[in-house]
Amino acid sequence: MQELRETDPRTIGPYEVLGRLGSGGMGEVYLAEARGGLRLAVKVVRAEHAEDRTFRARFRHEVRAAQTVGGTGTYTARVVDADTEAARPWMATEFVAGPNLRDAVLDRGPLPADAVRLLAAALAEALAAIHAKGLVHRDLKPSNILLSPDGPRVIDFGIVRALEGTALTRTGVVVGSVGYLSPEQIRNGAQVVPASDVFSLGAVLAYASGGKEPFGEGQDSVVLLRILTGDVDLSAVPEEQLPLVEACLRDDPGARPTPAELVAAAGHTAGSLREGLRAGWYGPGTVKEPEAAQGGARWVPGHDSGERESRVEYVAPVTVTDVPAATRVPPTPAPPSRRRLLRAAVGGAGVVAAGGVGGWLWLRDSSDGSAKGETVAGASGAGSVTGTPATGWQYKVQGLGGRRGPCAALSPDGTRVYVGGADGSLHALDLDGRTVWHTALGAEAMSPLATAQGVYCLLEDDQEGASKLCALGRGGKVRWAKAFAANSQFLVTAGQLILVSYGDGSEAGGVRAYAPDGRVRWSTPTGPAPTSEPLVADGVVYVGTFGDQVQALDAKTGKRLWATAAGLDAGRPALVGDTLVVGSGGEQMLHGIGRKGKPLWDSTNDKVYGSRYFTCVPFGGLGVTASDYELVALDPADGSTVWSFRFNDEGSQYSNPTVFGDTVYVRHGSTLYGVNRKGKQTWQKRVEGGASVGNQSPVVRSGRVYVATADGITVLALDS
Repeated sequence: MQELRETDPRTIGPYEVLGRLGSGGMGEVYLAEARGGLRLAVKVVRAEHAEDRTFRARFRHEVRAAQTVGGTGTYTARVVDADTEAARPWMATEFVAGPNLRDAVLDRGPLPADAVRLLAAALAEALAAIHAKGLVHRDLKPSNILLSPDGPRVIDFGIVRALEGTALTRTGVVVGSVGYLSPEQIRNGAQVVPASDVFSLGAVLAYASGGKEPFGEGQDSVVLLRILTGDVDLSAVPEEQLPLVEACLRDDPGARPTPAELVAAAGHTAGSLREGLRAGWYGPGTVKEPEAAQGGARWVPGHDSGERESRVEYVAPVTVTDVPAATRVPPTPAPPSRRRLLRAAVGGAGVVAAGGVGGWLWLRDSSDGSAKGETVAGASGAGSVTGTPATGWQYKVQGLGGRRGPCAALSPDGTRVYVGGADGSLHALDLDGRTVWHTALGAEAMSPLATAQGVYCLLEDDQEGASKLCALGRGGKVRWAKAFAANSQFLVTAGQLILVSYGDGSEAGGVRAYAPDGRVRWSTPTGPAPTSEPLVADGVVYVGTFGDQVQALDAKTGKRLWATAAGLDAGRPALVGDTLVVGSGGEQMLHGIGRKGKPLWDSTNDKVYGSRYFTCVPFGGLGVTASDYELVALDPADGSTVWSFRFNDEGSQYSNPTVFGDTVYVRHGSTLYGVNRKGKQTWQKRVEGGASVGNQSPVVRSGRVYVATADGITVLALDS
């Protein structure tokens, strides 16, 4: 780490800059500290790229896509925060004290044979995870591979895509690192396929095992010509590694092995890979993972690490293994997931200090109009409340389970509020925010659904979906539970039926309908699995799939009515008038489909990030969606922008919008906004409790609005 220069920033977004880590082709990298002490590597884009509108649009797309890749066992690194609309866009990852592969080889020489096999298998697993999301890395190289004590981490997947087609590269320049580009990237103007990453992996393994560039050094044009002509030097590669490297470096993409085949060829399974990736796995003299500093901050090397000519793009996160769990009180629920610990550290999620799993906090308006906490009481209701609550209350559950869906559920009679917590419990509250009951379920409880029979919720599987569906009675007793892999994060109803999208990954799945007593009324396979929750409207179930389709099913029987193509990994449809508005991957990220399945339009609206995570709500005949800096209203006739409302506070964390009457409500950072049908602000209030890192939408009922916060929910009175 180097000292800051006079021209370097002292803060980036909400983070304090501590030092300078290096630079790359896209920007500068800084060590920064988040609220709560977690240390991050923050990459700030160069000014010349920030001024290019096309770059900004693609950077926004690729950063958001990169945030969907990663997690335990994937050997990839997830971007945990970003501001793609800042004057100098930036993205933040957790700091890791470990060298990249290039520096490790420069410092210690080629990796031992066992380490190369582990590296090959882990990188193949990483590529499989990236390709499963419809992405191609495009720039796999030694400096984009970080060596942590528990395995390598691939970074920068898809980010180079943001540079392609910008004003700086429109004259035919190939973006990427010479020496690790595939032949088709050079021949076809940067057009790539997943097998292109396999070629790059072959070059990486040749470097790791032999210690020298397989296509040599020199002028870029000379190196590119060697790749095109197959002029590769593998003389330094040990004989036992040659077959694997040569297979990856085949000129024909179709003749290269798949990532799954590479894992097997390296002599590993998922289990043996985890066993082998322990401290010291990549060779003698490896730097071991230091103990966490007091207070939970991760260790930062005290020596000057310097800057090498290794074209490091940014320092990547490692799966969190040494962040201490939050202090708990009985009853003891399941420990928070690794992803939740990271969210809490970055978002400032608090720990309940009072007795009980949850906690409530009365708020009232201060003289300056901002809400401030007055009194904290235990979840059991013990303690006294001072003053008259004018604004509402907070309830803390160590953060909400899941990342999307309504932030809370209200019983049909309006007397109970249900909240799913990262503490592993489902909570029932009265309208004053006092705990009626909480039931430990053993995993993070995602967005609940309340009916006359009780309440339902999915339990998080620590990745992106759910592992179990639980039904609880009004008194909090579990009535029944069904274990299965689900791609849903929240439940939807079709009359008396409870619908969930199931699927273990993307290969196969469908939609299943449960009766209130837990019996399966119908279950319809969709081929490739649904990408997320279904939409139910007028007796029809609409669902997007990893098969690049939107399918329509009869809500009573599950019979398939039609299937229509809609981009790459079609997301959850939104019905706006008679048009289904759908987000997807690919160049055209928005699609319009008629209710009978007729394709109507495709759009590349630069104001909207599509993907399968696109969420839209109907409002005044338009489709309204939120982004990290504005609220956008779309015309369902063609996907064009009708109006946009730019948020006026700092930050990039936002909720999905909720419509109530003539107002759409959306949280951005720690502010809740109300916007009318013309896109004009009518209401604004600061939300106590800190910004939630999820996209859970507000819930409005009986003059109150319930809002997700960093560690639970806050309730505001609309007329206060």
